[in-house]
Amino acid sequence: MKIKWRRLAVVAGLSVLCVYTLFALQGPHGVRALGVKWDQIQEMHSKQATLTKTISEKRSRVASLERGQDVEMEMRRFGRTMPGEIEYKVTEPNVQSPAEDYR
Repeated sequence: MKIKWRRLAVVAGLSVLCVYTLFALQGPHGVRALGVKWDQIQEMHSKQATLTKTISEKRSRVASLERGQDVEMEMRRFGRTMPGEIEYKVTEPNVQSPAEDYR
């Protein structure tokens, strides 16, 4: 029986290639790492969408304030009053808890 060295070399080469491929796909840069990177990309896309929405809301808020809308409301938020108005400040009374009475 005559051995066909060429066929044996091709089979051995393909076997080595298959084993190398299996180890490469299961290694640190394999399929699992690809899945982790895919999840990170999806997370970054969602963060980017949130930040884009926040930026557009802030830009519209700035544009509203530049047009003069909501300026009075912002001034009142910072504690300013219009001339001639009386400012009232309401504070909550300082109430001690029952546990502090028994000390």
